[in-house]
Amino acid sequence: MEFVIDALNLLKIPEKFIMPAAGASAIFLFIVILYLAWFIFKAASYKYLHSKYFHVKNPVWYKALKETNFFAAFGYLAAGIIAKVSVDAFFPPSYKIYNVIAYNIALVYLQVSILLVVNKILTMVMLVFGKNPNIPVKGLLQFLRIFVNFFGGLIILAFLIGKEPTYFISALGLVASVLMIVFKDTILGLTASWQLAMNNMLHIGDWIEMPSQNVDGDVIDISLTTVSVQNWDKTIVTVPAYDLISKPFINWRGMNEAGGRRIKRAVNIDMQSIKFMDAAMLGRLMKFELLKDYLSSKEAEIKEYNKIRNTKDNIYNGRYLTNIGTFRAYCEAYLKSLPYINKNLTMMVRQLKPGAEGLPLEIYCFTSTTQWIPYENYQSDIFDHLLSVMEEFGLYVFQNPASRTFKDLTVLAGCGNGKQ
Repeated sequence: MEFVIDALNLLKIPEKFIMPAAGASAIFLFIVILYLAWFIFKAASYKYLHSKYFHVKNPVWYKALKETNFFAAFGYLAAGIIAKVSVDAFFPPSYKIYNVIAYNIALVYLQVSILLVVNKILTMVMLVFGKNPNIPVKGLLQFLRIFVNFFGGLIILAFLIGKEPTYFISALGLVASVLMIVFKDTILGLTASWQLAMNNMLHIGDWIEMPSQNVDGDVIDISLTTVSVQNWDKTIVTVPAYDLISKPFINWRGMNEAGGRRIKRAVNIDMQSIKFMDAAMLGRLMKFELLKDYLSSKEAEIKEYNKIRNTKDNIYNGRYLTNIGTFRAYCEAYLKSLPYINKNLTMMVRQLKPGAEGLPLEIYCFTSTTQWIPYENYQSDIFDHLLSVMEEFGLYVFQNPASRTFKDLTVLAGCGNGKQ
């Protein structure tokens, strides 16, 4: 500041204008030097950032640094350090008012720069590691950012009013109830995020179902307080993280880890079509490659059993093949022959409880793929075949009468009356 005053005296500036003009000039020069310090640091770091080594060897960090403009923030910090160190050079202690004001401004600027750099670092970490499906990085970093900025703001405020930071921290106990209300969602979200992560309950990319929130799709984002899910109709639902702890939901991740997707569907068979097999049907079914071994072994087993039974007087004293039992065996053999059925997981064909809509024969197995479209195609192929081949076993699918059925009956009844 001394050299500025000397320069102003040489210009024969009136005495009453010298100090204000000197102060303004010193502040202007101070800002110019800070700007130059920031610009030089930014230019040098930008050159390094776009160097071949960094661009090729560290593409992930290169993208994060570029998106966050990290080196510009570091330039602010470098300017802040220079400002704090050079205060006495521009504003000597002899000019107490200017010195104190400049020192306080430089210190606050430096503290803000430090907070800015810390925030940029947290943002970069989130960009690089935020897609980790096993750890809710985004939620944890959001909480850490709130924590850093809150206490950083307290330190700056304490400095400005001349109090120790502990003055505010000790006072937090008095407003704890208010903070609980203000940060209720944040606290509940943080707790939920920790529970979801520690208990391995939810990852990005998981398919979840939560009927109470109309959720049925893939998790695309896990933040501090919310979980975003893209439903299969491409709508996006945002659910409070705490709801995933307090309310039930289905996670289909186990299906992907098991490597198979379940088929669990029944065909309702008209029970009036169930009967013992006769010789004609047996001869016809013996031509089925999938049934040859089964029918041969069963025929030998039944003949051996019936030798010591009086089956001449009453056939029900013995054992006989049924069309429904043989069809069930065919279904099992057919599933085993398919390359896209997972043989390492449960596979069976079972009868369920008969009801007003016939006898349900359920196919229970797993495909070797978990992808939606191939799974649906495989499932459809299986039932296309089974529904088509049922008639060879003398079985019919149960189906409630349709309007066309009643129309045909009416026509037949009319024809019959006409003949009479």
